[in-house]
Amino acid sequence: MAATSFASADELDPAVGKALFDRKWVQAPASTNSADGLGPLFNAGSCAACHKNGQAARFSSVDGVLGSAGFVVRLGDAQGHADPLLGRQLQEHAIPGLLPEARIEPYLEKGTDGLPLMRARITYNDAQPAPGTHTEFRVAPSLVGRGLIARVAEKEILNHADPQDRDGDGIKGRVRIVSTPEGSRIGRFGLKATGVSIADQTADAMMLDMGLSSPFRPDPYGDCTAAQIKCLANANGRSPSSDGEEISRAMIEMVAAYVATLTPRPVPANADGARLLAATGCAACHVQTLKSEAGDALPVFTDLLLHDMGDGLAGGFPDGYATAREWRTAPLIDLASQNGKRRYLHDGRAATLDEAIRWHGGEAQKAKELYMNLSAADRTKLIDYLGSL
Repeated sequence: MAATSFASADELDPAVGKALFDRKWVQAPASTNSADGLGPLFNAGSCAACHKNGQAARFSSVDGVLGSAGFVVRLGDAQGHADPLLGRQLQEHAIPGLLPEARIEPYLEKGTDGLPLMRARITYNDAQPAPGTHTEFRVAPSLVGRGLIARVAEKEILNHADPQDRDGDGIKGRVRIVSTPEGSRIGRFGLKATGVSIADQTADAMMLDMGLSSPFRPDPYGDCTAAQIKCLANANGRSPSSDGEEISRAMIEMVAAYVATLTPRPVPANADGARLLAATGCAACHVQTLKSEAGDALPVFTDLLLHDMGDGLAGGFPDGYATAREWRTAPLIDLASQNGKRRYLHDGRAATLDEAIRWHGGEAQKAKELYMNLSAADRTKLIDYLGSL
């Protein structure tokens, strides 16, 4: 049979997914059903607005004013429940005829130990959070390497868990189990390991950040609450051509296929860097490789478990199974500074990898102390290694 020049559907999925990732969505109704449904309240008009080229949130500073693309404010009470008036997240933008929920101006404040703290001035519009609601700052993480994380075998994650610290090393990594329509699965994506797949995480972000519904998250008004009557009075972009939602399952899966192609740089041959990562104990959680179901060694530099990181890095509230102090081990992938536009940790407080390490506590306290006890030359070698990942 003669060879064909036509690409297969699987080959086209990432290309179409990138177009959807970059697409600037518009409010409903619009002349094209496949491009409307934005909002009514939202933080961004496209995935690329916060994840340019699939990378992390970007920051700038002009005359001491901190600018950001990909900085959000989450809301929750002491049990982690969303605010009854404003939902899970403050929305800084709105379609015409509505007011955004708030104006958010992040800024940095020096802590007592000299390390920076992330703060924000929040100016509310129509409503303020209910009494007892706390705030938590988050920044968009890099999406590079998520395809590797998706391939990690579940047994690999389970094998690294030690919730009772039976080996006595002070590290108690916990697996997050997420209930899905297909049954219980291991969470591996998101700062609290809430996502079981790239598609699942993509659908949640599109709903929460852009107000776009899908079969994964059938919420055509996004994060609007029952109290936000004006928000709920607007048209939505649900369409039979999109599985009855604003984005079809196929569209979500194509965006996920694109994200899965964002391949990290090859791990550099750096014996000193790898040795220091292990010698400080950082590699106990930032495990260099985890195996796929086929046995391939995947360079993810994470155990994909929840760890208590201490009071210094505690968020504003728990997130279901995860406590306020617990975060999923961040993969050490795509850590370049981007000429100073990149900041680190869950809320972007750290301007450098050195600052990020110095913020570690809880189960990572011993590793931080070993890092601090390195010679200045060895600390530089380790930081240079991390920055090259």
